[in-house]
Amino acid sequence: MTAYTPAADLAAIPRPATGATAADRSRADRPRGAGAFAVRVAALVAVAALPVAFSVWVDPARLVTSRSAEREIARVLASGRNVTDVANYDDRAIEKNLAPMRLARAEVLVLGSSRMQPLRASAFGHAGFVNGAMQGGVLDDMLGVYALHDAPGRRPNRVVLGIDPWTESYAGDAGWGSLADERAMMLRRVDVPVSPLRDRLALALHAVRTVASPDYFRLAVHSFRQHGPGGIAWRVTDQAQNAEKTKLPDGSVVWSALPADNAIAASRAFAEHGLEHDARFHDLAHRAPGRRDALERFVRYLGDEGVSVTLVLVPFPAEVYDASRRTSGDSLAAAERAVRAMAARTNVRVSGSWDPRAAGVETRDFFDEDHLRPEALARLVAGR
Repeated sequence: MTAYTPAADLAAIPRPATGATAADRSRADRPRGAGAFAVRVAALVAVAALPVAFSVWVDPARLVTSRSAEREIARVLASGRNVTDVANYDDRAIEKNLAPMRLARAEVLVLGSSRMQPLRASAFGHAGFVNGAMQGGVLDDMLGVYALHDAPGRRPNRVVLGIDPWTESYAGDAGWGSLADERAMMLRRVDVPVSPLRDRLALALHAVRTVASPDYFRLAVHSFRQHGPGGIAWRVTDQAQNAEKTKLPDGSVVWSALPADNAIAASRAFAEHGLEHDARFHDLAHRAPGRRDALERFVRYLGDEGVSVTLVLVPFPAEVYDASRRTSGDSLAAAERAVRAMAARTNVRVSGSWDPRAAGVETRDFFDEDHLRPEALARLVAGR
């Protein structure tokens, strides 16, 4: 009788060939590993996309939102009523929709940045007035807005251009995208090279980069907490002055009520802590390729069309102007000399100065660190 041993039972168990076991394991593990990896990658992409999706959903700066609200705002303004809480809506899209709705030709058309928006029709003594200045407006915006009026029967008698130190040098946030076609048309008319397709691609890339940035996500979170997913909702009002800025049918903007001394603290804080980080004041001599004399070409074009032109240099509070001179040396004064030399070559009038002492204004004449109150702005334009 043969003795029992565990090894005998183990030896009796059938076993597959060693090579077959390794191959089967490899075939079984490979799909499972690839699938798991794909799932992990998809999960990571989804998590990374959540902040971007949230930014697109809230879109506090209205970079990708449809412009239906701006069309409604334009209809209200065209009816003769005011709208308030419009600071985060697209000025360019509003004006693009509003311009064709205006029945009368603008005898005086104001172009520029928000520093010109408080200028009202009363500064000119008649009703044929449109303020087409834009928040963050630069030369591209001036060209686009003017194109809306550059046709027989609509062309203004006078154009008032608010020229900032950065009007030609600062690209800004490319807000002119709503007026891209009109801007391209005017660039061609003033004989400045333009590539609409390239510009549209650049605008799209800029929007994508901005929406995908951490800063925009933080802005979206702040906006969501303060105002919900819809942001600040515009509303119709019969009052000219409200808790927020109010846009009037002629395009001018009425600020909220601020203390008479508000600009003193605002100017000091900006001069001490904000100006050196403000990209608008950097490299004032910069010009994009082919744009070295674009402003002069625009001014000459207006003159050739029989339009009277006034250049307005809205000053800064003394604290801000002096801080800029300390930060960038003579660049602010040099930029003003260049504007005045261009005005002399084109035989157009210049009102004001970026230097508040030369312009005859004081800090109490401002709302804040760079926006002049309407009464002082009207005096400046009139040359008083």
